[in-house]
Amino acid sequence: MININNAVQFQHLLWDRIMVEAKTVVDATCGNGYDLLYLAERAQPDCHLYGIDIQEQAIESSRALLETHDMTNRIMITFLHSSHDVAFKKDIKEASIDLIVFNLGYLPGGDHRIMTKSHHTIAAIEQALPKLAKDGIITIAVYPGTDEGLQEKEDLESYLCELNQKEYNNCHWKPINQINNPPELYMVQKR
Repeated sequence: MININNAVQFQHLLWDRIMVEAKTVVDATCGNGYDLLYLAERAQPDCHLYGIDIQEQAIESSRALLETHDMTNRIMITFLHSSHDVAFKKDIKEASIDLIVFNLGYLPGGDHRIMTKSHHTIAAIEQALPKLAKDGIITIAVYPGTDEGLQEKEDLESYLCELNQKEYNNCHWKPINQINNPPELYMVQKR
């Protein structure tokens, strides 16, 4: 049973359904690799999984975690040490991505001064949207508990509200009876 007040766990409900048939999946902020591992464990053998992070420490942690669980021999995994906006523009060539995952903020256990920035995240989404498959999903976990995280959430929401409703279904999930501004989740589905 998942905790429905936890954005990261809640998005697993969507991921689980998508991973049954997904051919291309991108973790745009792979961090310590736990989301990537979750996705890899559910990926079909013909799935291509990408893990992107701007910090080399995150790429190495993710790679080690997936190797420990023998995932790198089971499915194709490509690690990209890059900003997610640059990776979607230059490195990811697939034109039909089934799932894209963003877990914003900073690297747990890392330097908290290195955080995702809304202009990079929005640029990444702009680059990713044309590559999203029909019915493909983007999930974006945001962390409004810090000033920087709140600003990123507000900027992201402003951008997402402007997407054409004839092309994309957008929604926002958040806990409504929790203290300390817990993580929230945005979802975008290509129609």
